[in-house]
Order: sequence, then structure tokens, then C-alpha cells
Amino acid sequence: MSIQQSPVSSAIAAPPELGALLDAVKDELELVEKFLNSNLVDDSPFIEELLGQVFKAGGKRLRPALSLLVAKATSNPRGEVNRLHIILAVLTELIHTASLVHDDVIDSASLRRGQETVNRKFSDKLAVLTGDLLFAQASVCLARLMNPPIVGIYGQVLGDLCAGEIRQMRQQFVLNIDWNTYIQKSIWKTASLFAAGTQSAPILNHCKDEVVSAMKQYGLNLGICFQIVDDLLDVTASSSQLGKPAGSDLSQGLITAPTLFVLERKDEAAARLEQLIKTRAVSSAEGIEESLEIIRANGGVESTVNLAHNYARAARETLSVIPASSYRDCLDQMVDWLLTRTN
Repeated sequence: MSIQQSPVSSAIAAPPELGALLDAVKDELELVEKFLNSNLVDDSPFIEELLGQVFKAGGKRLRPALSLLVAKATSNPRGEVNRLHIILAVLTELIHTASLVHDDVIDSASLRRGQETVNRKFSDKLAVLTGDLLFAQASVCLARLMNPPIVGIYGQVLGDLCAGEIRQMRQQFVLNIDWNTYIQKSIWKTASLFAAGTQSAPILNHCKDEVVSAMKQYGLNLGICFQIVDDLLDVTASSSQLGKPAGSDLSQGLITAPTLFVLERKDEAAARLEQLIKTRAVSSAEGIEESLEIIRANGGVESTVNLAHNYARAARETLSVIPASSYRDCLDQMVDWLLTRTN
């Protein structure tokens, strides 16, 4: 069962294509891509090979795109942006990519977006150093912005990423996870970076505090929604769609929304799922398949879709603060795209 097949998501009659939404910032994203592939701190052949392994897997560039869309939506009627907005977008993607490289080491992952990970192709040590290199370049970008409030925002993001990863490591195969813990971890690991980009763009445009705050809430709620959908896809999507093994979160003992909804039922299905997690049977192919079937058959998918829609609605409501424009429309449609994405 996929998210598109749920009754809630099917209410979106014609989900927008991501490519069409990104066309509004196509020229700016080309500049971002050029920077990522050519303007890094070390141009030695081996470093180029390492970074090529990271960036050849592609990616949606969603976080820099959101930052650029908010920049255009909160600038002038012509949606003009400048060099600082490009640097902000690059900074955001560098931090995101660096965190993924480090996550792959922590998770001993061999695939990312269907491509071999750096740690798999080279070594854990080189992967850690590659991530560090990307973080270092992000710090250079941050300095180029020469904006103390934004430095503080992204400093908090880096702390959040580390805190979220530490919290997640300590919660593996821990069954007493509550919703506050789950949402907070989702903020630290995902939504914090979304919000940093969408909050910082209007700061660069010298917008009023009301607009800056609203765009922060847009990014925060969208980021939480993104993580919830990500957790849902881990249960519903195929390995080929995900570019990594399906059920990988649960196999590592991570309790996400679909699992949490079933566990809180306190019935026979919940007891069996709890046993599979407690005994670490989910680490086997047979155990993970049984666990996923329990989640799918006992409301885990439908309840998670509803939760995602709650945060999507909260994100959409913040957009009323900014003037109507094609860029605001893209931000609105981005919510629908996120709810119907399959990878």
C-alpha cells in the first residue's frame, strides 16, 4: 500500500510535479549546482572523486529550492534574488549532504538514492572526513553571508543535527517512545534545516519579523511533514523506490510514526509487534516482513497519513502572511507534492 492509495492523499486530484515547481528557481538552482560541483575547498583528483561519489547520486535539492522560492516570494514583485541568496541555498545543501554522508557511516549503509555510499566504496574514515569537508565548506559560505542572526540560526541547526543523531542512537530498540519525543527528533534531524533556509531567506530580504516568523513556521511544519512521509515510505515503498532497503528504520530498532500508532493500540497486534522489536527479530528479513505486515494491517499507514496532513495544513496556513505571487503558489503546491511523493 502506498501513500497515494490512501483515502486521504487521494483527495489531491492532480499532484504537482516537482520539476514544474522547481522551474520557478531553475536558473538559481543551476548556479547552486555549479558551485557544488566545482567550487569546493580542495580540487585534488582524489577529493574530486570522493565528492563526485556524493553528488553523482543527485538529489532533489529540495532544501535550497525552498530557500530560493521563499526568497523570491518575500522580495519584490519581480521576485529578484541576489548572490547572498545563492550562497544561502548552497550552504543549506552542503549541510544536508554532509549530514547524509555521516548518517551512512553511522547506519553502515551501502546505498543512498540507489548509488553506492562513500563509506561503502572507500571507507568509514574517508566518509567521515568527506562529511567534515562539506561542513567546513558550509562554514565558509556562512561567513560570506556576514549576517550574525543567520550564523546563529545555522549554528543551532548543526547542534540540532548532532543532538537528533545522538538521541536516535540511544533510542534504538527502546519501546517507551512518546509522540513528543518522536516530533522533537524529527525537528532536530530534519525540520530544523528546512526552517533555517525558509527563515533566513526573508532575513536577507530585510522583511518584517512577522514574515520571518511565518516563513520559519512554514519550513518547520513542512520539515516535520517531510520526515513523517519519509517514515511512512519506509513502511509502504519498495526498495527500488527508496534507493535503499525497505523497512530499514524498523530493522535498526527505530520507532517511527507508523510503528508508534500500532504500538499504542495495546492489543494483540501491538503485543506481537512489540515482541518482534524487543527480541530484535526485526533485524532479520522474516522479522521485518512480519512487522511491516502488522503495521500495514492495523492502521499504521492511515494514521500516519492523517498526521502528515495535519502538519501540511499548518505549513500551508502560514503562507497567508506573504503577498500573492506565482512563487507563493509554488510554496503552496510544494505541500501537495510532499504528501504524494514516492521517494
